[in-house]
Formats: sequence, C-alpha cells, structure tokens
Amino acid sequence: MKAVIFDMDGVIIDSERLYIDLFKKLFENYNIDISDDELFSLAGLSQQKTDEFLTNKFHKSPEEIYEIMYSYVDQDTFSYTSLVMDGFYPLLKELKRQNFKLAVASSSSKKTIKSVLNELDVIDDFDLIVSGEDFVESKPDPEIYIKTCELLNVSVSESIAIEDSDYGILSAKRAGLKVIARREDRFNFKQDKADFIVDNLRDVKLVLEKFETKYNGVYKIRRKSKEFIKALFFIGKENFQENLDDADIYCLYENGEMISAILKVKDDIIDMKIKEKSDYDLLLKESSNGNIDEVR
Repeated sequence: MKAVIFDMDGVIIDSERLYIDLFKKLFENYNIDISDDELFSLAGLSQQKTDEFLTNKFHKSPEEIYEIMYSYVDQDTFSYTSLVMDGFYPLLKELKRQNFKLAVASSSSKKTIKSVLNELDVIDDFDLIVSGEDFVESKPDPEIYIKTCELLNVSVSESIAIEDSDYGILSAKRAGLKVIARREDRFNFKQDKADFIVDNLRDVKLVLEKFETKYNGVYKIRRKSKEFIKALFFIGKENFQENLDDADIYCLYENGEMISAILKVKDDIIDMKIKEKSDYDLLLKESSNGNIDEVR
C-alpha cells in the first residue's frame, strides 16, 4: 500500500455525536418529529444531502438553519481538539514515518476540513484535502475516492481508506479501495462491507502490515526511507558520511529479505554486499534500467 485516505467526521474527530445532538435539539425546539433512523442517517451524509434534508424539514435556508444550530454551542469552551479520536495522533505519526501518501477525503466543506486540521495542527501532515462539495455527487458515489487517488498519483489498488459510515465505506469500496472501518455502534451503521473493522485507530497499523509486499527481484531503494537505512546497514555502511542525495542503493530481494545489494554514487559503485556473482551481474544490469520499481 502506498496511500492512506482518511474520512474526517467519525474517524479523525468524534463530530458525528456532536452534530446528532445539535440536530436533535434543533428538531425538538421547533417541535418537528423525527425518528432516530432519520436522525442517524445524517451521520456521514454529504453536505449537499444534509442541506437538502434540513431545508425540506424547516423551510429555511441552510445558512439560517446552521446559524440557529451553532447558537446552541458554547463557543467559549468548544474545540475540535476535544473531539480527536483515540489513537489518531500515534497512527498519523507512524504513517508519516513510513512515508505513506496521506489525504483527507470528507463530505464536509473544505472550509470545515481545513478549520479542523488547522486546530489539530496536522494540516501540513496531509498531502491532499478533498471535499465532497467539489463533486456533483459525494459519498456514497465513488468519485471522491477515485479523484483523490488520481491527485495523489497512486492507483486505487495501492490505497486504503479509513471510514466509519455506510456512505463512506460504500464510496471507497465502489472506487476499488480496501477499507478499514473504525467500529461505530451508536448510529446503526452497517460496516459489514469494510475489509477490516478496528476498535481503535492504533490498530490500523496492524492491518496495514498485512499488505506489506514480499519483494522478490531487484529494486531501487527510495532515498532516506526506512528501507534505505536498513540497506545501508545491510551493506555495512551504517556510518556513511557522503551526501545521501547522491547515493542510490539497489537490492536483490528473496521473499522480502535482502540477499545482495550495491551502493552507487553518481553511477559509480562504491560498495556492495554480494551473495553470488550472478547477483552482481543482475544488480548491475537492473540498476541501469530506468523503469525499475522502487521500494520505500
């Protein structure tokens, strides 16, 4: 896997409970009957669909409705940081360490997404932010995930989505991604279509380990990556002092294990660890191939 794409509401922050409480209070104050099923259906719904639903119920503009709703919130004490999902920060740190491409693909407005990520001080940790408002149809339509993968320059088969709601899970699955669902039992979500369900975001790391590739053959190692450092130690260059920006390592793998490697600086081989002469010939040949696959 090369990319992890986060939903926001219900994954990064526990905002769905807040929104449901605000919606419930709004309906009660206006003496409008609404069933729990209708109320819970708003969790994970796109901004456009939510606006349509509320407008039909209240016969007011979305702006008027949200102004009333937000008047119920104590702005002096409210903060998104109080809503952060358990395990989010450790997971984000680990994904960054492993050099995954990261994105947020949320049905919320881009303004809201940026406000949340700015307050959590993680906006710079994401390579991309995509909002459902950018599309004619948001989740469960798959377009938001297809476009996010396209903008990240990764295939859907190389990407995994972290979701919680029916709409989000279905959107990602229709797009062709693997889906990890954060378990949610409060809103009658059907999460059976997810590939994996975790109780805590910390457990996402364990799921991602299932997708680690067992490399076979010759690969170029991405500079300054975890595997690059591992390869330096494998060759015996743990104290390599030259500029790593000029260094390239090519490794021969067998069932995920390095068995031979060469270290090049500006096309000159300066060190190696070779198991067999045939390994050296193969590494020399493949290292001149501009289309060689890269390991992170």
